Amino acid sequence: MTILDIGSINWDRVYYVPRFPAPGETLTASRAEIGLGGKGLNHSVAIHRCGGRVTHLGAIGTDDREMRARISAFGLDTGGIAEVDGVQTGSALIMVDENGENQIVIDSGANRKIPVEQMISAIDALVPGEDWLLMQNETNGLAEATAHAKSRNLRVALAAAPFEAASIVPVLENLDLLAVNAVEYEQLCDEVGGASALPAGLSLFVTRGSAGAELRAQGTIMEVAAPRVEPVDTTGAGDTAFGALLARLDMGEAEQQALNFAVAAAAIQVTRPGAAAAVPDEAEVLEFLKERP
Repeated sequence: MTILDIGSINWDRVYYVPRFPAPGETLTASRAEIGLGGKGLNHSVAIHRCGGRVTHLGAIGTDDREMRARISAFGLDTGGIAEVDGVQTGSALIMVDENGENQIVIDSGANRKIPVEQMISAIDALVPGEDWLLMQNETNGLAEATAHAKSRNLRVALAAAPFEAASIVPVLENLDLLAVNAVEYEQLCDEVGGASALPAGLSLFVTRGSAGAELRAQGTIMEVAAPRVEPVDTTGAGDTAFGALLARLDMGEAEQQALNFAVAAAAIQVTRPGAAAAVPDEAEVLEFLKERP
């Protein structure tokens, strides 16, 4: 089975700082790094490394050969990545403090210029009843792509960040699985009038940072506490968890087992700097689970 990820691609410029600056304050970073990120690319790398089969569809600026080469080095096929004139590849400015917490500012760039006809064509190539469409709220085409996928009896997953009610609420009926963090979950419930007002068939993956995560499905709530680790950089932890969860569900694992795997993958990821580059592979996660059942 295949997961089609219509997802964002970013250059991440990361500054490691002793603390976050106050308004008007200038701080000196201890170091700076440039790496790959974007929720979409983070998801695809996590799915690929955690045993799933993923096809990434996205967009970059024209002639950004380095980005294409770096994505290929992760083992991902770049054939579905369009080049868009007049905009740059998406980017993110990330500050990470001494506790591993982060603040992020994003420029969407080419991520909001993915050709919709390319999305529809890729969705049409998926197998109804078996394959997944995965999206985030960092690209264009969310409403069109999820509606088309649902009409073809595909499974549809969405990471709701950045949470914008005007974009997310209208597509809830098209979704099978929605990923949110704890704050986004509260925002969603407030917007629709409470958790009971969410579509009955919608499963929710709720990440709660150092407290772990939960999967709400078919009227049950499965919870997993996060293992204790020393965080270095929490950027992309939720993306790693969701990508890992989807990979394991698509492989046929039981929901509780897939949830355990997802939380373990994120626990490993936060002990390393960066986003996509910090995602562990399947063998690392299984060994981690063996040591910390």
